[in-house]
Amino acid sequence: MALIPACDKKPTPLPPASPTPSSPGEAPPERITKKTPEAILQALHHAAQEMALDGFQFDKPDLGWPFDCRATSASNYLALLADKGYLAKEDLPLFSEVEIANLSDSDPGDSAFAVIQQGKTFLAILKDGRISSAAEKPKSSRDPAWLPK
Repeated sequence: MALIPACDKKPTPLPPASPTPSSPGEAPPERITKKTPEAILQALHHAAQEMALDGFQFDKPDLGWPFDCRATSASNYLALLADKGYLAKEDLPLFSEVEIANLSDSDPGDSAFAVIQQGKTFLAILKDGRISSAAEKPKSSRDPAWLPK
């Protein structure tokens, strides 16, 4: 009696999934669920950082931090983030009180990226993603330091 080793046949392995997208802004943007100032700043930072990384990875100079993609105003930069698929267009009104710094890729991680004023306090998110709170708006050596609305 002959045994047929049917269970010995190994399935063909699938190729590994690519860890990076094949094009910038590939996935639809996530909607902002929490409407707190911290969540709004974090969502903006995440979108900006993803766009900057895609700009570097895909060699697209129109994707990047505000100074690198020549944003002329905060609303111009927010529109670019939405048009390129990094922010949901429906969420843009949430950013009406946010001031955005004129940062570039070469600015250090401890540079302020965006702020929201809460009474006498400024809540800021730094380029490296940390949140800080201070009595004064963060300073910058870049001119202009903050994009006009």
